[in-house]
Amino acid sequence: MTLTVALIVVSASASIGSTGLIAETRVPPGQHDTVVARTVGGMISYTRWLEPRAVLHLCVSGATAHAGAFGRVGQAAGRPVNAQLIAPGSPAQGCDVLYMGTMNAADRQRMMRAIRDRPVLSIAESDPDCRGGTIFCLRVFPDRVGFRLSIDAVSRSAVRIDPRVLQIALPEGGSK
Repeated sequence: MTLTVALIVVSASASIGSTGLIAETRVPPGQHDTVVARTVGGMISYTRWLEPRAVLHLCVSGATAHAGAFGRVGQAAGRPVNAQLIAPGSPAQGCDVLYMGTMNAADRQRMMRAIRDRPVLSIAESDPDCRGGTIFCLRVFPDRVGFRLSIDAVSRSAVRIDPRVLQIALPEGGSK
C-alpha cells in the first residue's frame, strides 16, 4: 500500500490520486530545489533511527534534478546532515539517508538490496508512483512538490517513521 503525503511548506492543496492520502505543496517559480530540500529535511525529521546519530549522512546517487539546495537540509531536519555523492549501484556504506535520482533499474535494485535490513531512510526523486521499494518518493510538478510514503517499505525498514506524518495529508477523495 502506498500513501501520498506532503509537508506543508507554503500552502497545500488536496487532489485525488489512485491510492491513499494526497497533499502537495505549492512552489513559487524557481524554488523547486529549496522546497525539495525542506521536504527531504521534513522526511528526516519524521524518521527515527534505533541508535541515535549526532550527524546524519545523506548519500545522493544517480542523476538528480532537485538536489541543488541539499546543503540546507539540516536546517529543515533539525540536526546536522552531511550530504555526499555516491556512485549509482554502490553499497551505500555509511549512509543514514539514501536519496536516489535517475539511474538504471539494475543499479537501483542493487542499492535497495544493499540497504535492506539496515537503518537507512530511502528517498526516490524519480519514482512518483513509488514502485521501486523506497520509503518516500518525491512527486515534483511545475507548480507543486509532494511525496508518497510506501507503507510496505516502512514496514520492512529498520528505521521508524513517525505516524504523525500521516496527519499532514487529506484522505483520498475527501477531506478530514
